[in-house]
Amino acid sequence: MAVTVDRTPPTIVSVRPGHSYPSVASPIAFVFSELLLPESLSSAPTELQNWNNSPVPLAHRAVLREGGTVLELVPASPLQVPVRLGATLLQRNLTDLAGNLLDPRLTDSELMYSAHYLPFRRVAEPLFPQYGGPFVMSFALARDATGPVPVIAFNDFDLHLEQEPHIARWDGHAWQRLPPFRAEHERSANILAYQLEARDGVLVFQWRERNAATGATLLQFARYTGTAWERLPVLHIGPSEYQFVTMTLAPQGRPVVAVRRELGGLETEVRIIRWTGTEWKPLGAPLDANPAPQTPAMRVALAADDTRVVVAWEEATHNFDPPHSYIHVRTFENGIQGPTGVPIPVRTNTSVDSITLAIQPDHHALIAWMENGAIWYSEHGNIYSAEALRFSSAALDSAQPNWVPPEDINLGHSIGRYASLRLVVGNDLDPWLVWNEHGPYGYYTQAYFSRRRPTGWEPKQVIGWEFLHGFHLDEDGTPWALSGDAVLRPQ
Repeated sequence: MAVTVDRTPPTIVSVRPGHSYPSVASPIAFVFSELLLPESLSSAPTELQNWNNSPVPLAHRAVLREGGTVLELVPASPLQVPVRLGATLLQRNLTDLAGNLLDPRLTDSELMYSAHYLPFRRVAEPLFPQYGGPFVMSFALARDATGPVPVIAFNDFDLHLEQEPHIARWDGHAWQRLPPFRAEHERSANILAYQLEARDGVLVFQWRERNAATGATLLQFARYTGTAWERLPVLHIGPSEYQFVTMTLAPQGRPVVAVRRELGGLETEVRIIRWTGTEWKPLGAPLDANPAPQTPAMRVALAADDTRVVVAWEEATHNFDPPHSYIHVRTFENGIQGPTGVPIPVRTNTSVDSITLAIQPDHHALIAWMENGAIWYSEHGNIYSAEALRFSSAALDSAQPNWVPPEDINLGHSIGRYASLRLVVGNDLDPWLVWNEHGPYGYYTQAYFSRRRPTGWEPKQVIGWEFLHGFHLDEDGTPWALSGDAVLRPQ
């Protein structure tokens, strides 16, 4: 007969939640190497605190789960997000079933853990948790028979020393890689930038690649048919020092792109090109509200609905220092183009850092932009800037559409810098404004949104603590976001 004597002390092997953006239904927990003796648990073995401001004790129960290997700290009341919780295992005399005391070598820091609970929670596993995640670049929300399907395009630098983007979709249980969009012999051409969009059941991937032999920049498109990629004809946009390309999708997943080229000096050329289903068709002449030299078209934004394409851009009106700028908006409809309202003036001594457009189902055009003013320094040497988010709308069905007087979106005091504005509209017509906010010197990035109700803009809410790569509303009006490499939905 053999007798085994257990003299190994139990220890903490992990903590939960083990990832960012946890659900409020996932309490903080300590995971042990072996079963704990329930009778060794005291009446108050743990401490839980709300760390939002100064630490405040939070009523909770310490509950053994999973046979006795997991000790959960379950709050007595539902959590009000956003909240940061700090947990401490106070009881050192916990024992395993053999009576061995908790490992005395555990440090104070190993007996503590904290977790952020935000209004949004993670709904998909990280692509490569063991490598810290890929560099995600573009996010789309497709749809199949089961409902909304998150799709991401990313560069997997951690696993392969290559710059070929990959595309994967979440099937509700795991990430499924889509087939490559380029044949192997095509991958010698460097991809400069790309964008992924979805509409009406069609997934479209757009990328720019440079021909090594000629130096020409080729704008490529591929539509995913459900089993394979279908390539559209190539757009040749010619050599230049820099190209800006942005894409939106019209109904049936037909791409509309704005291509901006540097022509030398401060001269630019911006063209709007639309896929008709059989060919690429330019929409009108290049955008140029002011033919004077050194008045480039900047900050181009696009939106499209069933019948229209709307484009907005910033352009200076005079060649002086500092130039005074306007935001110009043009609508293309039924082969006719024309200005949408009078140009929107940009306030003196400010510049536009970002413009975003959307079209409501009731055929109102919405526009938001960020005006960036003078930079100033605090007494502690920190750099701040006077910034404002502004919003306006115009009825496109009107015989003479005009922009309502711009309103300032008051989001409270912020020491950060707004960037990457997005306007998203649901079936209820409410606009959502989404942006990244960078701290002083760009030390950190946070993602926020604000929703406009009939009574005005709601206070801003945090989405995540990482760079926001995309934000979409599904058919039910539920928001989906990609913050860092985390696909999120509201709690």
